[in-house]
Amino acid sequence: MRKMMNHGLSAMITLLFLFLFIQFFLGMYINLFVVIPVISHFLMMGYGPYSGFQIVMVHMFLGILIGFISLGILFLSIGTGQRNILISAVGLFLSVLLAGIDGLVFLFDGQNNVNSYLMSTGFILAIFFSILLVVYVYVPNSQISGKPN
Repeated sequence: MRKMMNHGLSAMITLLFLFLFIQFFLGMYINLFVVIPVISHFLMMGYGPYSGFQIVMVHMFLGILIGFISLGILFLSIGTGQRNILISAVGLFLSVLLAGIDGLVFLFDGQNNVNSYLMSTGFILAIFFSILLVVYVYVPNSQISGKPN
């Protein structure tokens, strides 16, 4: 059962890395080439489709998928019974949550630079915790703890 969970966990981490890679390039494209209009708070008037709207929507949808994948990784990590994997999965989920919430606040609250900074910080932390998960899942425990087999 644990072997099956570790296999599912490794598959989800691989998928997460692929989506994070795509998310990074979409985010950079949006940052450099898409001008997001500032919305009017009166019934969100003037916030219709704009140049680059589709890319922003793909970026948001991919962010939601990344959030669900990180939640799945968190649930699978509970079943492994390994504390280091669980702590890394919690860190991954919280960092993805930070990036997602600040991305939405950035988009719908006037594109404040603080929100952009926190969104990118959450992304960097998600990469960090994903790398930790790869190490903990793919490297045997005896090599990490220094104990002989």
